[in-house]
Amino acid sequence: MGSSLNVFITMFVVASFIIAISAIAFLMYRKTLREAKNYERGLKMVPIMIHLPPASDDIEVNSRDKRDVTEEALSQANVMYNIISSTATKGFKSKIYGQRHLSFEIVARNGLVYYYAVVPVVLIDAVKQAVAAAYPSSRLEEVSEHTVFSQVGKLSGTIGGEFTLKKHFSHPIATYTESKRDASRALLNALSAATREDGIGVQILIRPARENWTSSSRRAVEKIKKDRATGKTAHGGFFTLRDMTEALWRPPNPAENHPTEHTVNTQLTALEQQEIDAIEEKTRYPGFETLVRVVVSSNTAAHAQVLLKNVVSAFSLFDSPNNNGFSFSISKNIDELVSAYVFRFFPQTLSSNILNSIELASVFHLPDQDSIPTSQVQRQMSKQVDGPTQVMEEGLLLGYNEFRGVKKPIRLGDKDRRRHIHIIGQTGVGKSVLLENLAYQDMMDGRGFAFIDPHGDSVEALLSKVPKERVEDVIYFNPSDMANPTGLNMFEFDHPDQKDFLVQEAIAMLYGLYDPGHTGIVGPRLEHIFRNCALLLMSDPAGGTFIDIPKLLVDEEFMKSKLKYVTDQQVLDFWTKEFPASQRSSEAGEVISWVVSKFGPFISNDAMRNIIGQTKSGFNIAEVMNNKKILLVNLSKGKMGDLNSKLLGIIFVMKFQAAAMARANMAEEERKDFTLFVDEFQNFATDSFGTILSEARKYRLSLVLGNQFMTQLKEDLREAIIGNVGTTVTGRIGITDAEIMVKRYAAAFDAEDLTKLPNHESVVVAQIQGVPSAPFSMSWIPAMGQANQQLSDALKRLSAAKYGRPRAKVEQEIFTRLTVKKSLSLQTPGGLPTMSGAPRVAGIPAATSASSGSSFLDEWLAKRKQLSTVPAPQTAAQAASIANPVTNTMDTTSNGQILTASPSIQQASQLVIPPTGVREPNKLTLRGGDEAVSNEVSVKIH
Repeated sequence: MGSSLNVFITMFVVASFIIAISAIAFLMYRKTLREAKNYERGLKMVPIMIHLPPASDDIEVNSRDKRDVTEEALSQANVMYNIISSTATKGFKSKIYGQRHLSFEIVARNGLVYYYAVVPVVLIDAVKQAVAAAYPSSRLEEVSEHTVFSQVGKLSGTIGGEFTLKKHFSHPIATYTESKRDASRALLNALSAATREDGIGVQILIRPARENWTSSSRRAVEKIKKDRATGKTAHGGFFTLRDMTEALWRPPNPAENHPTEHTVNTQLTALEQQEIDAIEEKTRYPGFETLVRVVVSSNTAAHAQVLLKNVVSAFSLFDSPNNNGFSFSISKNIDELVSAYVFRFFPQTLSSNILNSIELASVFHLPDQDSIPTSQVQRQMSKQVDGPTQVMEEGLLLGYNEFRGVKKPIRLGDKDRRRHIHIIGQTGVGKSVLLENLAYQDMMDGRGFAFIDPHGDSVEALLSKVPKERVEDVIYFNPSDMANPTGLNMFEFDHPDQKDFLVQEAIAMLYGLYDPGHTGIVGPRLEHIFRNCALLLMSDPAGGTFIDIPKLLVDEEFMKSKLKYVTDQQVLDFWTKEFPASQRSSEAGEVISWVVSKFGPFISNDAMRNIIGQTKSGFNIAEVMNNKKILLVNLSKGKMGDLNSKLLGIIFVMKFQAAAMARANMAEEERKDFTLFVDEFQNFATDSFGTILSEARKYRLSLVLGNQFMTQLKEDLREAIIGNVGTTVTGRIGITDAEIMVKRYAAAFDAEDLTKLPNHESVVVAQIQGVPSAPFSMSWIPAMGQANQQLSDALKRLSAAKYGRPRAKVEQEIFTRLTVKKSLSLQTPGGLPTMSGAPRVAGIPAATSASSGSSFLDEWLAKRKQLSTVPAPQTAAQAASIANPVTNTMDTTSNGQILTASPSIQQASQLVIPPTGVREPNKLTLRGGDEAVSNEVSVKIH
């Protein structure tokens, strides 16, 4: 019996020893595995920059208590930590390797403060979802690894350490629910003290705590109650070494467990009850094992110590007098600290620092504007809002909608484009680039469009990006090309039914130029005279122009030469009865002078006179639309002046409207889509512009309009834009415009959002597949295409040769047509003397005439005639060129490099297609139709 007992005891001891050795070996092996896994996890973490929500997303204070608003704002972070706690894994792997950890970081570098979440690859989606749930307007961006270490400092200027809890983790630190304030404001103050040469990193490593972490808290509560019952002082909620030592040798005392009422007071004090309540309250929320690490880098050790001291002082605000707080331990080994910071080491053995979600929300959260003490903490200027779910795979690409890491293209189909596009934004936000990109896509897709540019830069950029297959479609209208002016006659029409429309639009143009407020500067009297002048000129099959109107009023023979073509009795009565009768008045000369003065700025300007003075336009707008041409209109105000630019722009808009309306006689399936791009369109908008917006889509004319301010537009036009435009793209605008436009975006944005948009960012309401979308955010794309300046220069010469005419011929025609043959007589009560008081432009003295007074028109014609009789001096080279206008071809080397380009390309008058066998690949050939010589120009297309 004894021997059997000895054997059993021996076996039990051996088994216990083996189990103990195995357990120790397992724990050591698990520790090794966890350390290796810790390194691996640190290398596989992905930094995600958290762009703070815009200020417009902050909770409105209004009349609420500021402390309640702070508590509500910080409680948003509690939602984030609750979601992250659900990522805790269970099973064998978690027992061996432990839970995965992640890091929230606040970093000061390059003079700015950034927020990061650095997470394992497998937790990226979960963490993004958690952050988005708490802060819907925040933007998460996966970035490359960042550094806080000073580029000018040395390792001696690097210092740091770690924060641990002062007491057992069952006791909570001071939270926002207790203090009703945001302690992170002090931390941001400390970080903002860092200069561009300094770096500060606050690293908050967390992982879900073990499931039984609340058991220690319950034991702590029981210990407090037991100590009160036995009359002992609580030891902070946990058993001391003395308690455990005494328990080994001292037998239990029943009296301690059952004290009598007269010996011990079992009633808890108020402080003890508060302590118990705080411990129990902490266990109600998810717990996280936490490690807070701080690294400071500067050019000197002394400055680094000052910065570190500021950070440590900020963490003292989390100290609770009756509960817990942080204790900072400075690192003795800087190399180990730097390695731990860079690789984000979080030893699995470190489990004594547990904070719940409320405590973590107090330590790390995204601040609102009231909690940001410095401009070094950058917030998003505007919020991100999700775009349409039904996106098109084809169509015109406007830009991209980015929301929570998902990037969607925003495209418009043909039907959606016919509802027009309006782009508004302050100067410098990128409107011109957006317009260029839209036009470039049409150019590459073989579509027809016109681009009216009051600055000139956009059409120049598009001209340098024309694809080879579309070179023949390009028409470049450049009024500053004095040598080969391209005609643009506002009185030219394709059908007689268009005459009344053109006249009415021309009158609206005069109001836009001289009397936009309708104050009487133009008025019914000028309307009446102008209308009859225009209809008289348009009756002549040979045509008439805008600058012919003054001649009608001062040249009786010229007027009579047009009357024979008039079929309208109202016009005939005006010129045969009403107008002669009006000349009997003593004010007749002043009235005519007043009317004629409106034409002076254009007749006296050589460039404008040679453009609008040609009876036949260089190209037909209807043919441009129907044949899918590319019309680039350079109306640079810097080269031609604001008034001239405005006049030509209005003429183009007027002609496009007339051409679109003329499509009413065309079958709908034969109408080809055409887009009119107009930058700064308010300069060219007349009172009938609203009609274009409502009617043009029926005739397949789509408008893309750009301008800077809504206040630039008249109220009726503004309402037409808001009511008839299907797609509105709004970049950054001023507060006055924001109050107007916010009505369109009120569902998702406020006025402040519209005033703080970054460059190339916008808020959009789009017509997608015929349905208006909800407002969303959209980023614009960079400039498309590759510029080729040689191609641009060649196309300018090509267009001038095809559509322009030599200046000498144009001026000779105008001179011949406008020469006053006989002055119109003024009938006065005393008889019929000649017009001694003929009108003239203010500031231009009348030239002396042998027969009568003269106008500025007479003076110009006289000077023109005088100049034409005096030959200009010529150089030998010019004389040779005139005597022998040989063929001018762009010479090229063997590798195709252009050497020279003849300026006489401007003399080419018509396009002649050369024989197929002679034409070289990728080369356009022009030939002039002059009888004496044959001018040929070959343009190498690169």
